[in-house]
Order: sequence, then C-alpha cells, then structure tokens
Amino acid sequence: MSHAIDPPLLNDFCLDRIPSLMSLNRSDTSSSDLSVESLLSSYPSTECETTSGTCSSTSTVPGPGALTGKALKALGVATLRGFGRIVMARRLSAVGHTFPHTDEEASRIRHINALYDDLLEFSRPGMYSDEVNGRILALILAQIGTGQTRHLIGALSRWHPVEMHILLSGILTQVAHLWNPSLRGVFSSPISQPNATAAQAWDNESLILRLILFLSKVIRSSARACRVVLNVGFLDVLLSLSHYYGFVRMDKAILDKEAYNLYIACNAALLDVAGYPEYRSRVAEHPICTLWPVPRDGKPLEIFPFQVRRKVMLLGPESDVTFDDHYPFNGLSLPDICAQPCVSTIPPNELLKSLTFQVTHDQAVRVFLARSSHKRKVMLLSGLLLCFTRAISDAEKDLETRNDALWRYQFSFSLHFITRVARSSPANKKSLLDAGAISYLVNSLRVVMPDAYGPATDIIREQGLAAFVKTRDNLPNPRIQQSIFSAISALFEDPLQDPSQHFRWTRLP
Repeated sequence: MSHAIDPPLLNDFCLDRIPSLMSLNRSDTSSSDLSVESLLSSYPSTECETTSGTCSSTSTVPGPGALTGKALKALGVATLRGFGRIVMARRLSAVGHTFPHTDEEASRIRHINALYDDLLEFSRPGMYSDEVNGRILALILAQIGTGQTRHLIGALSRWHPVEMHILLSGILTQVAHLWNPSLRGVFSSPISQPNATAAQAWDNESLILRLILFLSKVIRSSARACRVVLNVGFLDVLLSLSHYYGFVRMDKAILDKEAYNLYIACNAALLDVAGYPEYRSRVAEHPICTLWPVPRDGKPLEIFPFQVRRKVMLLGPESDVTFDDHYPFNGLSLPDICAQPCVSTIPPNELLKSLTFQVTHDQAVRVFLARSSHKRKVMLLSGLLLCFTRAISDAEKDLETRNDALWRYQFSFSLHFITRVARSSPANKKSLLDAGAISYLVNSLRVVMPDAYGPATDIIREQGLAAFVKTRDNLPNPRIQQSIFSAISALFEDPLQDPSQHFRWTRLP
C-alpha cells in the first residue's frame, strides 16, 4: 500500500527553514517514546503531489501545494521523502510530550486541535507501525483516564464514523477483561501504563468507570456518534457489567462504592442513548431492556436536593455525572423509557413534573431543542412557560404558597431551566425569547421582589434590559432573586437588539 505525503505537512515548513531541517540529527527526533525508527518501519516511500492555483491574469496565486512544488523543483522527490518522515516524526514527538493534560492546560497549548487530529491519525491501525499504534492508544487511554476529554470529543466529532468505530472498538478490546472477566487472556493487551500519570488514572477501580463516562459524553455529542458507540457493542458492554458487578442488587447499602458508582454511570449512559428517539428501539430490542434492574415497586418518588437537580440538568457532552449527586440516576425502568413518546406530544404539565423532579426526559428535551425547527421549539417552550406562569399566579394570591419549600423548588427549577436552555445555543435563546421568557421573568419580580418590581420595570421601559441587568448589585439579592437576574442575563444578547422587545407590557398591572 502506498500513501502520498499530505502537502499540508510540508507547508508547515517555509523554504528558509529547509537548511535547518537538513541539519537535524537523529538525536533530535529519537528522544521521545514515539521514535523515528518506529515511524519509519511502516512509513513507505511515496511520491509528492503538487498543486497550484492561477488567476485570469498573468500572475500566479500560490495554492496549498505551492511550497511542495517549489521544494520538489529545488530538491527533488528523494530528498522530500526524507523531509516528510522528519515532519511526521516531529509531530509524533509533539503528541508524545503533550498528553495527557487537563482541559484548562489544553486551552494554553498552541494548535491544540491540530495535536488532537494528529493523535487520532497516528492511532489508525495498519497505517503506522504496531509500536506507534500501541503507544498512541495508550496516550488516548491516559487522556480518558483524566476525565478531561472536551478536546478529544471535539476531535472525534471531526472524524469519519468508520474511523471512530475502529478506534472505539480498539479501546474496548484493550480493556475487555475489565468489562467481561471471561475475556481475560483472550485478548492480549500490549498496552502497559504509558507513564506515571496514566498509571494513577487507570487503576483497576477507575478504568472502566472513566471509560463509561467518556462514552456517555461521546453519545451526547451527536446522533452520529451515538450510532457509532452502539455499533461497537456498547449495550453488550453494559449488560456484561451488570452481571459482573451484580447491579440486580442495586441498593447502595448492598453494592460497594465502585459497583454503585458504575451502576449510576451506566444508568446515565442509557438515558443518553434513549434521548435520541431513533435509537430507543435499539435498546428495546436488546436483551438489556428486560435484564436491566428495575426500581422497586411501591418506592415513593424521591425529591432530591435542588442543588443536585441543578447540577445534572440537561447535561451536555462537556459534563460528567458526579457521584455525590447520584439520586437522579438511582433506578430507571428501561421499558418505560424506550416507550416514551416525543416530548412535544407530552402534556406540558406532565413534562414539567418529570423535568422538575426526575431526569427521565432531560436528554430527550435537550436533543429535541438541538434538532427541531424554531416553530416546534417555541411551541414546546411556551407550553412550559405557561405552566411556570400559572404557578407564579397562584403564589401571588397566597403568601403561604410563596413560602412553601416545594413551590420554591419548582420556581428555582424554572429559572435554572431557562438559564441552561438560553446558554445552550443562540437558536435556543431566540426560541425562549419568542416563547415569552422575558415576560415570565419580569413578572416573577412582582411576586418575589415586590419592592424592586416598580423600579425594575421603569428601568426596562426607559433604558432597556442592559441597564436593568447592571442594577443587580443595587437591589436586594437573596439566592432566588439572583437566579432571576442570571436567567435574564442569559437571555440578554446584544444592546443593539434588546430582548425587551419581546416583553408584553400588557401583562403588567
């Protein structure tokens, strides 16, 4: 098999840097674990491709391959083959010395997206030597082990589904003995701990847990990624874990901490899959649907602390389930989840009750908002906002209702829900505005901040919402009032396009 040197690889080096490359000795590139020798064992002799672009005039515009063409003319094909190998070796060295890292550290690394693209490229089996593939896969596992995978998931989203399938299959094969002990010895694992950091991150207690959390975030990243994860046998892995760790005894008092945390992570992953309507049948038709542990009959609905609900609300691909906040995922009925209708067909009051006190419909709502038309999103959100408004009206009539803990819980949920949806995307923010979110929030001031309500509405009328948001430090701000300001701030986009235009003043007294 032959491969052409990718012209952009040579474009990384200007012509005036070629002499320095020629003087590069072996010690410059063999110091890393990913050595030149391991690369050259599989990097074939190739021909360089040249391209150029021209205008209608007599001048020439350099195209992506212009540097390649100039270098080819000056130095010849044989010399450039060596340059291509040096370029690849230097990229291998950069990858080997950069991983693993935290997401915060990654934000300070130059060309971080290119490094992740190289990381995935070098993981492709058959394209590079087994040594290169093995060491790169070890680095990927080490990065997953840190739990800091935002950039890795972003790189996967840019990859072809077939390549993603091959990589995820390779990862599951390498750790097969952890999700199915009967496979111990069937798959030989050439990957040892690549370094001390990886050894700490990937001990036997956390390896499979970190992997399930990572695959959960991959699933949440897109429907295409979810399909790939399902196609590599993810449901089989979860079912095997259930048997091995004894999830059927799903009581926290019975399961040890490791097994219980893994059970919570698996439940969250199943909800992530079921968030996509097109994949619910995959779960329903799999043995996991009938064999997965179900909640105990007669167990009352547990209202967990609101801070817990807030943390796990509408989780996206950048967030993990935290095991201090396990309550929302402690028990779910897969048959019921797989049979649930589209969220747009559920009566708003029933959907709101589920969203407020459970996580059953969280991912389904998140997926619906990400993929639906503006009109359908406005219809769904306006129905929920109408339910919120009715609750506010009841509290306005009855002071005791306002002091009720359950009402305050529901009201806090409405504020954080609006904030989370508004920050999820500009399109969702616009849908909230058109659904009447500003009207609901400003009218909420009448109930929870009656003294500030009059001045607040005057500021909005005269100066707009930008000025109103700036007054937050000058008004009494207990926690719930602060949440109102946060929700309004999340909806506020541009002073030139003030969202106050969406406010219906006829609702004011």
